Amino acid sequence: MIVLGANRDDAIGRMQRALGEFRIDGVKTLIGFHRALLANPCFRAGETCANIVESEELAKLADQLSHLTTSVAPRSDGASTTLETEAEIDGRRVRVSVLAPEPAYRALARRRRERAGAGASLDGSGTVRSPMQGTVIDVKVAVGDRVASGSVVCIVEAMKMENEVTAHRAGTVSGVSVSVGMPVTIGQAICAIDADGSVRH
Repeated sequence: MIVLGANRDDAIGRMQRALGEFRIDGVKTLIGFHRALLANPCFRAGETCANIVESEELAKLADQLSHLTTSVAPRSDGASTTLETEAEIDGRRVRVSVLAPEPAYRALARRRRERAGAGASLDGSGTVRSPMQGTVIDVKVAVGDRVASGSVVCIVEAMKMENEVTAHRAGTVSGVSVSVGMPVTIGQAICAIDADGSVRH
């Protein structure tokens, strides 16, 4: 968080108000500590404050203020959500709506799910193809195995993340084209699945 004020006291006052309007649930934060630090006379004066962080007085005040934390619950579909909040415009506080982007961790999880789902056939056949470039670290199926739609057929490591490649339809595995440790490229065949249950030899 960054605030701008006419002077140090004005900036500190705005920061205190902004921190007081925060609400973050589920995890511990340092909001209480920052509010206590901003309230300390030594800090407000801009002096050199030796041992202030370790002081028992600051710790007690931080504990008292730590529960004063505006939360916006992320939507389950991972899309952007509207944040209702207050802003200061020309010295007046007004209520505004802000479109908040998808949180980075949710965007990453969504992209991984999409890439895993991209294991579906790219050409309308029963071939499961790699949705990314990487290295095969596990193969979950063998020729003759029955699989359900959505079953994991292999795991590809890309950029130090494990990505599950799944079957796009139910059937019998009729061929496996990869092995553990093998590098794969985008669109490379992973395995073939016969929908009718027959196995090609």
